[in-house]
Amino acid sequence: MSSKKSIYLLLSPFAIIGLGFITASIFSQYIQGWAWIPLAIVYWSTIGICIFYFKGDKPIKSWLGKSEVSKVWITISLLLGMFPLTIFFMNYKLFNSTFLIVLWLLFAFINPWFEELYWRGILLDGLANWFPKWFSILYTTLFFVLSHPLMWGVFSIASKSYHLYIYLSIAGVVWAITYFKTKSLRWVIFSHFIVDIGNLTVLTFLNIYLPPTM
Repeated sequence: MSSKKSIYLLLSPFAIIGLGFITASIFSQYIQGWAWIPLAIVYWSTIGICIFYFKGDKPIKSWLGKSEVSKVWITISLLLGMFPLTIFFMNYKLFNSTFLIVLWLLFAFINPWFEELYWRGILLDGLANWFPKWFSILYTTLFFVLSHPLMWGVFSIASKSYHLYIYLSIAGVVWAITYFKTKSLRWVIFSHFIVDIGNLTVLTFLNIYLPPTM
């Protein structure tokens, strides 16, 4: 990757989050929490563009290959992913329609692919070619965490919880290390999927579910 393209990659989180913030701010004025739908479309589309622009000749399947042996970090990632399932088991009755269940499952199935291919795939790899791995991990994790209050947090109360910031910071670091250790995003994507299931994402976007401390 050229130095010019690397600079664009380094700055890409600003563009993604900035565009997401504008989208969330505009739509939330008219449809409140349902602004998560246009935001998700814009967010995933922008990430998709970045993935295809910055990946170069590297095929996407190269990030999804069979994991190299690193059972410790795979286990840590899975345990981390399962932690929010307690939220689901305690609040699943809040799903009062099949429509909400479908949207919740769709988000959980789609979102981890886009986010992990960008935050832990394209961005992490690109930065690791120019900076120490520890800096790459901290940089990607910082903006991954900030994307939640600055985009989803525009209309979602739960997305502005400091408990979420702490959890996402840990998750970002663990998932990055797991990727470096296994050379694959398979288990990271699966862990992220479990997190999105457990966190009741769509219900938090609509402020149907609020953490007890909120």
